[in-house]
Amino acid sequence: MAKPIQKSGAPMPAAPASIRRSDGTRERTSRPSPKERKAPARKRGPSLFRRFLVGLARRLFFGSKTLVKCLLLVPILVFMVAFSYNVDCSGLFQGALAPRRIVDLMLEGYDVTNFEQMDERQVVQLFAQDVPETPEVIGIGSSRVLQFTSELVGSDSFFNMGVTGADVRDNMTSYYKMVTYGKAPKVLLWSVDPWVFYDSENAFDSRADAELYDEFLTNVLGIETDYEEPDKVELWKALAEPAYFQGNVSYYFKNRGQATITDEDGNPIDFNPVEGDPMEQESAIKRSDGSVLYDVNFRNLPVEQVLTKAAEACGTFNSVHMEGFDALSDTQCQAFDAFIRYARSQGTTVILVLSPWHPYLYNYLLNETDLHKGFFEVENWVREYCAQNGVPLYGSYDPTLIEGLEEADFFDGLHCKGSGIAKFFPGVPTVLQQIQNGDLPDPLAVTPRTTAPVPEATDEPA
Repeated sequence: MAKPIQKSGAPMPAAPASIRRSDGTRERTSRPSPKERKAPARKRGPSLFRRFLVGLARRLFFGSKTLVKCLLLVPILVFMVAFSYNVDCSGLFQGALAPRRIVDLMLEGYDVTNFEQMDERQVVQLFAQDVPETPEVIGIGSSRVLQFTSELVGSDSFFNMGVTGADVRDNMTSYYKMVTYGKAPKVLLWSVDPWVFYDSENAFDSRADAELYDEFLTNVLGIETDYEEPDKVELWKALAEPAYFQGNVSYYFKNRGQATITDEDGNPIDFNPVEGDPMEQESAIKRSDGSVLYDVNFRNLPVEQVLTKAAEACGTFNSVHMEGFDALSDTQCQAFDAFIRYARSQGTTVILVLSPWHPYLYNYLLNETDLHKGFFEVENWVREYCAQNGVPLYGSYDPTLIEGLEEADFFDGLHCKGSGIAKFFPGVPTVLQQIQNGDLPDPLAVTPRTTAPVPEATDEPA
């Protein structure tokens, strides 16, 4: 038997083993095709809209926390603003401290001392601001209206808003301030001075509020002026200033419960309630109804001294807002008419008064008619206007037209006493009754003297 062929020492290659998977398929050992090679799947983040909502929620959350903190500060800020506004030691919003002191006392029913040192225009404006109940009757005019009292007017609800030296601007803006605060009176008693119808600079008083008057003309009467609405933003910013708040706190506690009130700088405010009998005061006082009570000596001057004062006024008559007053101003006449129509549109009954001049002074003017042409035109124009428009008119510049008027009814050449007023003004209740009955006095029933009487010719030889 032949021997098997002996193989060399090199092992014979074994047949590849097949690896089977559970599904019975053979695993490929070749490289996968490009189609089979896929990129690993990426993990997708939240959508853009979702990210927006998340961001918004975060902002709202942190914003609400900030808002809550701010809201906790609001009561403090409100207190600071309210405190600064009401104390207002610098008078930025409530008016100067001294006039506020006067008005507070008057509203409490007190007469007030030291009239000569008052800023009457500030007092009038602050009264309009602070009076809680609208007076049924207010009076406007110059010092020649200041003797109209509650008793003479016939109303317990009366306030005299007249101011010394008042010009047409003072007259109109006093009423305008009342309307601005929603306090239009039922009756406006206007003592009309002749310079109301004069448009020269000489007719204006430097103390009048020219800006307020331009505001009234522009915004109410529709008359063009140079008025521009003031920017009050900076002013109101003061309310939020910690320094102003601290100043108001200091002022408040310094004056709290003190008998003597001081101003911002610590100086005493010398306006106090009248003590004792008002009729016996040694200086002029401001009554609680806005009228003025002159000192006892001035009120009781002998007739001879009153006549002396009237004579002294003759040479200075034109200096009372009437220097160069040659004729009525058409502009002022139109403003006068527009103002009365405006007051009527506010539901106010307008009553006009012409306060008389001292007999000596009026007779003197009659002998200088060339120098006072404008003055002598006023009354006849006013009478004609009242007759055409149904406006009640009482009194006269000519003292001879007022029955029973005497020299003793005057303080001086320009100012009529209450005793003289009572001889031509019947009181507001009577006037309103006359309006209702249709029997107002005819303004054209009398004619004031505008020229001096011509001396009668005599038969005696020259």
